[in-house]
Amino acid sequence: MHRVLVLCLDGVVDSSLALSHDTIETANRLAIAKGLGVRFETTFVHPTRKRIRTGMGATVEVHPVSRIRRADSLIIPGLGLATAEEIERFFSTRATRVIVDWLREAGPRCGYLGASCSGVFLLGEAGLLKDRIATTTWWLGPVFRARHPEVDLDESRMLATTGSVVCAGAALAHVDLMLHLVARKAGPLLSREVSRYLAIDERPSQARYMMLSALSDLGDEVGRVERWIRQNLARPFSIVEMAKALGMSPRTLDRRIRRATGLGPSRFLQRVRLEHAVHLLETSDQSIAEVAECVGYRDPTSLRRSLRRNLDLNPREVRRNSG
Repeated sequence: MHRVLVLCLDGVVDSSLALSHDTIETANRLAIAKGLGVRFETTFVHPTRKRIRTGMGATVEVHPVSRIRRADSLIIPGLGLATAEEIERFFSTRATRVIVDWLREAGPRCGYLGASCSGVFLLGEAGLLKDRIATTTWWLGPVFRARHPEVDLDESRMLATTGSVVCAGAALAHVDLMLHLVARKAGPLLSREVSRYLAIDERPSQARYMMLSALSDLGDEVGRVERWIRQNLARPFSIVEMAKALGMSPRTLDRRIRRATGLGPSRFLQRVRLEHAVHLLETSDQSIAEVAECVGYRDPTSLRRSLRRNLDLNPREVRRNSG
């Protein structure tokens, strides 16, 4: 029996708890049907308490970890924190410091340690992500990067894995984390069967969902850069020209954009172009050529290539997905 502990704190994302339970229960049913020897057991836990209240206000009975003798895997769902202010408030409390201290000691003893969404911040605060690759909910990327510069953050990833530590992106990426756990402990064939039963498509990247305008704590300077780009989007310009227009050197521009977003100036510019291109494709009847011209691409082919390379979509798929 592979025992999975799910850390449950006040405000936890309800869907993450449901996905933890449903993924494991589906894996168990399919394993029995296929005559596989693996079994999982899920236990909702808290470092000290017997019940918690979820983000939707439901009361959930949990087991104090002092009563748990063994754990093979530890999963941390999303915490329901969506802004820099909420993150700061959460980690300033004594109760959270107790949880972080417990996690710092207990985490390394687990054979598999995973977190999703804002739950990844707990791994960072406990020092369990130092020099590791991580991801988190994409709009909190700048906040995470500011708090934990020692972590190699790539918020475009749906999953980021370094050894036994696995991070997942925004809240519903929790199912990707649970499927990864099933694959790691019971094999990829069972994991794929579970994903089919739950109708989960493969989603290797969060990039197609990311919006620069929704990034938390982008900062005044980088916000000014983004506004200048949008005002000049339809014409070609160099990074040197952009830096000069904004009153800074190219090196300073590069440093400020990377510090806030993790992207270099060229990738940041491309992201703004693509975001506006997707908006036009979703909300207008303009042709692909007209959209490409509006957002500064040389021709429709360049736009198509950029969409495929960065978002794994083509223009027709963008329009179809918009309904």
